[in-house]
Amino acid sequence: MTEPTQLLEQYAALLTRYHKTLDLLSDAGLADLPRHLDDALGYAQIIEDRAGPTPVIVDVGSGAGLPGIVIAAALPNATVHLVERRRRRTAFLELATSALGLSNAHVHGGDVQELDGVCADVITAQAVADLATLVQLTRHLHRDPCWVVSRRGDEQREALTDILAAAGLPPTSTAAEDAAAQAEVLVRALEGRGSLVAVRLPGGSACLPSA
Repeated sequence: MTEPTQLLEQYAALLTRYHKTLDLLSDAGLADLPRHLDDALGYAQIIEDRAGPTPVIVDVGSGAGLPGIVIAAALPNATVHLVERRRRRTAFLELATSALGLSNAHVHGGDVQELDGVCADVITAQAVADLATLVQLTRHLHRDPCWVVSRRGDEQREALTDILAAAGLPPTSTAAEDAAAQAEVLVRALEGRGSLVAVRLPGGSACLPSA
């Protein structure tokens, strides 16, 4: 089995080769690629710490594969669903997962709201939306419990009540109070700018076990 470090080197080479042809990264983004890879490894660390080594992960708006491909490389026993609407980036994700031999990664071209048949232990996103919107878009995929992990800028702050409301829990309901008691919020600063924020939520009804 190829070591994660080797996989990331191969992935970086693919990004370098195709970033202009497929409009994957800006020149500045490519120059800052080592930091982006480190940030993506931060996602993998939080996921393994909180959800274990074998979770089902849905990466929303996977783009060029940050963080989804890095997570799949770092957590070979996890199942990672890469969801991307843009065709050229979907083509790159398919090329990269094949070239890297990431059999645990599955590429979905389209909107995450159309994804079904998946019950996720973890939802990740890099720069798709605020956490509350991300929860709302993916609620139908949440296992019980489900971690939602995203990168936030230094200036961004979100209230837990807004996130719970996006999960369909009115802020004054007993269910929301119970959910708030169950919820866990984890914030880890990144070496560059911003933080990774992880929120543990009770599951969506579609992924709850049958009675």
